[in-house]
Amino acid sequence: MNIKNKFRSQRAGALIASAVACAVGSAPISAPLAAEGGSADAPLEEVIVTARQREESLLEAPVAVSAVTAEQLTTFGSRDARDLARQVPSLAIDRSSSGGGGVIVLRGIGSSPSNAGFDQAVAVNVDGVQTGRARIIDFGMLDLKQVEVMKGPQALFFGKNSPAGVINMTSASPTSSFEGYVRAGYEFEADEYITEGVVSGPLTDSLSGRVALRYSEMDGWLRNTAGQLNSSPFAGPNNLPQAPDTDRPGDKNFLGRVSLAWNPDGSPFNAELKLAGMKHSDDGPSAGQEVINCGAYATPVVVYAGIPTPAVDPYGDCKLDGRYSNGGLPNGYANNWPTAEQFPYTDTKMTLGSLAINYVGDRFGAASVTGYFNSDTQYFDNYDGTVYMAYDAAEHEKFESLSQEVRWFSKFDSPLNFMLGAYYQDTTLDFTNTVLIAPLPVDAATGKYHTWEKPGSTKGETISAFSQLTWDITDHLELAGGVRYTHEEKDSWMTNAWVHPPLSGTALAPQGKMFTDNFKDDNLSPEATLTWRPTADFTAYVGYRTGYKSGGFGISTNLVPATITVDSIRFKSEEIDGFEGGVKSRLLDGRVVLTSNVYTYDYTNLQVTAFNAATTSFIISNAASATIKGIEAEVSAKPLDWLTLNGGAAYNKARFDDYLAQCWGGQTAAQGCNVPNGNGTFSWQRSGQPLSRAPDFTANAGFDAKLPLGANYTFTIAGNARFSDDYIAADNGNPFGDQSAFWLFDANLSFGPADERWQLSLIGKNLSNEFYTSYVAEKPGSPAAAGSTVQLLGLANRSRQVLFQGQFKF
Repeated sequence: MNIKNKFRSQRAGALIASAVACAVGSAPISAPLAAEGGSADAPLEEVIVTARQREESLLEAPVAVSAVTAEQLTTFGSRDARDLARQVPSLAIDRSSSGGGGVIVLRGIGSSPSNAGFDQAVAVNVDGVQTGRARIIDFGMLDLKQVEVMKGPQALFFGKNSPAGVINMTSASPTSSFEGYVRAGYEFEADEYITEGVVSGPLTDSLSGRVALRYSEMDGWLRNTAGQLNSSPFAGPNNLPQAPDTDRPGDKNFLGRVSLAWNPDGSPFNAELKLAGMKHSDDGPSAGQEVINCGAYATPVVVYAGIPTPAVDPYGDCKLDGRYSNGGLPNGYANNWPTAEQFPYTDTKMTLGSLAINYVGDRFGAASVTGYFNSDTQYFDNYDGTVYMAYDAAEHEKFESLSQEVRWFSKFDSPLNFMLGAYYQDTTLDFTNTVLIAPLPVDAATGKYHTWEKPGSTKGETISAFSQLTWDITDHLELAGGVRYTHEEKDSWMTNAWVHPPLSGTALAPQGKMFTDNFKDDNLSPEATLTWRPTADFTAYVGYRTGYKSGGFGISTNLVPATITVDSIRFKSEEIDGFEGGVKSRLLDGRVVLTSNVYTYDYTNLQVTAFNAATTSFIISNAASATIKGIEAEVSAKPLDWLTLNGGAAYNKARFDDYLAQCWGGQTAAQGCNVPNGNGTFSWQRSGQPLSRAPDFTANAGFDAKLPLGANYTFTIAGNARFSDDYIAADNGNPFGDQSAFWLFDANLSFGPADERWQLSLIGKNLSNEFYTSYVAEKPGSPAAAGSTVQLLGLANRSRQVLFQGQFKF
């Protein structure tokens, strides 16, 4: 982990190299190549998207959208949402160790992962159900038909809270003929077993069904280096148990989906019911969170209230390398501690159901989507980054959502058509946070060693109405305009239900003090798009777009200090507006498809949160304004019948225009911590600074070559490269946590019969074994004095994967 990547020319060279790789798909794809073995009769398969809630080709849709097909997902063994970032420029997805449970960033815009009260700026829509929660990334991409990543605000067609974009996942539907597959694999680096199967077919003349299942189990790709210790900084039992094993995260995952489709012959009605569930467990959400910067110390050190203790971790290092030190609680410390256990763990259960009913008439159509989403996660882990388990949290998050959307649209054979719709969502978020952050003796009255127990809840209700009018001005020119009205209410409460007696009303808000909030807001989000299609192979568009994400109450906020107020826990609604234009074209008899777009958006009240390591508290605020500007391009090409090329590049400049932020730990006045707050504290002006997790350049390039071996067999070679420029990984802008530029390389070698009845594959991901992080936080207890040393924690991505897989279709 470097302070900054000092070689700008190397980063520029990396981007140029990626762009050249992408250009390989466009420049040489000409008649001479086709003459060498290609055929003008085999163009690229047309991709259908639903970016405007109706089926249209990727080329026709006046929206910046990247589509990832089921074949592409299978080729590189993509099993969870984090793999999407390898194929979509300007997208970043990763887990976080607490709070919302994940990081989803598109074009540099995302929601701070450390606060469970934030909805996601990048909405995740699964089978028509919008979740708004980052934990959905753990749900897994099981048996998907396609993933569409829609960039920029999508207020009109995709419910609430999508100012940065939408990841739309559509699972495969039941089929009218009997089919299925069985797939099994073993990943060598993490000792992981994966089994998956699908059965689909007709049940009656008008009813068909589909069942998909997957089970995976791994030892781990991380190495816990912790050993036995005989001393502890705790006031209590003076020994720590040894970690139960060295391989982490000990992941077990079971997913399933049952689908039913009703398609009666001759009826204008059809319906589809899908019900999916997941059970996931591992060795804790902080597995892999390493101390990546130790400052003046050679190894990680426990720090309480800015004072290093004698507890120096002999097993830890100060690098992001997949090796970390994590032990267990001293004997007795988990007693009477809700949700906590002696060793770290995670236990997650999710259910998602959707019922889609469609009516397609001659002049009118209607659609209804009923959605249900339930997520229940419990976990306990160490957030100190040392074997001593000095700062620990046990949390329980339950989220439940019921939603209903209806749309009515015209199909007139005339220049004017309309769409009307309404959306309703009812949500409940319960979040209980219990922590140990102080080395106090046992409370004699309760037998508890930990510091506090803090439950909270938010009940939300959203009512929304939306409409659009499209006008075919000429045969080639379309004007579409619409607006969404949203009314949102959230009722929240939070309290310290129990506080270790010496801290109640002194360092922490008093035990029993209730914090409540009643949030209400109304919003109008209009948009308009002018689209020009002079031929079936060319689309150009320009649009004005707006977006909205409601404010609320940060129910995972620690009630520190004792004088904390309700106002400091609230956050305002986030809004965005701006312009976007694009060009899409199909070239060389359909063998090349090129899409590109430029955009500029202004954000106001961007919701941010930062961790104050000295007080072990989270600071919620709204950045006054930020501007996002950029240009993107993607290309797919098929120069030969057996060869497909694809690539993309994005330049995205995401900068704060006005943001007085909390100073990072140890920041001096000379380093910018010099704006007085009026109470003896200082902030720093981040105007002109990049947003967190917002690299300026990202790019990817790939190929898929299916080589015939005689008349009956095929050998496939595929590869994909992903480049990311450097970026700020810490929410508070601490430059010592910056992530330097990196490359990721994936590959596939497959062999099987030409009819693809069966296939054997060797799949490699992150072959260069690159360690990088999307989430950096200051280590709890780190010094706050100007110029002092701050230790940093980083959550590592998954390292190299080498998967051998077999598949049989029937």
